[in-house]
Amino acid sequence: MRTFAVSLALLLAPAFASAGHTRPGYVDGGQSADGRFVVTAQSANDPKAKDNWKFTWKDTKTGETHTGSLIGLPFGLDHFKVTYSHIFVPPGGETFALWQTASWAHGGSQPPKLPEPGLIRNSTEEFRKYPGFNDRIVIYKKTGEVLKRIGMNDILKPNEWIYLNWVQGNLYWLCEYSDVLPKNGGEPPRCGYRYYRVSPDYTVLEFTVGPSADALHKVKDEGADVVNYRRPVYVSLTDGHFLDKKPTEKDKIPVRPFVGALSKRGEDMKNYVPSLDPVRVAGKVVPAILK
Repeated sequence: MRTFAVSLALLLAPAFASAGHTRPGYVDGGQSADGRFVVTAQSANDPKAKDNWKFTWKDTKTGETHTGSLIGLPFGLDHFKVTYSHIFVPPGGETFALWQTASWAHGGSQPPKLPEPGLIRNSTEEFRKYPGFNDRIVIYKKTGEVLKRIGMNDILKPNEWIYLNWVQGNLYWLCEYSDVLPKNGGEPPRCGYRYYRVSPDYTVLEFTVGPSADALHKVKDEGADVVNYRRPVYVSLTDGHFLDKKPTEKDKIPVRPFVGALSKRGEDMKNYVPSLDPVRVAGKVVPAILK
């Protein structure tokens, strides 16, 4: 059972699954590439809790275990406070990282209004530092101490805020990878899989700043430079520092973050149970009655 997530496969109401943008929420656990160190996430199922999400770190060889809180995550289990988050465990298991993709942080989902409505051509410091934009990447020690917190204000350049837009609990600020965009009735079984690549050893995260599919039509009149803008970003998942360029070592070159087939919306996505090693082992669709 080591290879399959005990992290969380959320069962959500039918109205949730049928929404135009929102997909089933989750915080997926992960394991080191050798399978020895495993980190899973559990919800306290308390919408009012500041730290609704807990983690369990385990060394499967010695039995050593640690538990603690995951910071910066919203409730994650309903339409307006959804979360699409992924845990990565680098070799050695001394640290782990949490990557929060296209959802708001715990700080809220109503940022300050800007002087100019519409596209965010000129953001303010108050806007950029809004708590809902925080904690995109958080690096933890295995015992739960926070080593690094990275928010959107640490990532985005002034000209890149123009691509930011949101619909209810969904926060769009990254460009999707074209090979996992919804097509022919299928899409990635996890919403977050659209927005990143990760190295096979889970030490390097890659994502691309630019217009999402939803933002493309919003910026279509801003000129070719804005429409075609793409900036790849590489982040170390061991300590949170930004890399100058894409790694060249085989195990550190980011790849598609999951293997396996695309999913159909609805019951398939709700009942999807991911692997703890998604770049190598496919998840499964498990009927709710068997979970």
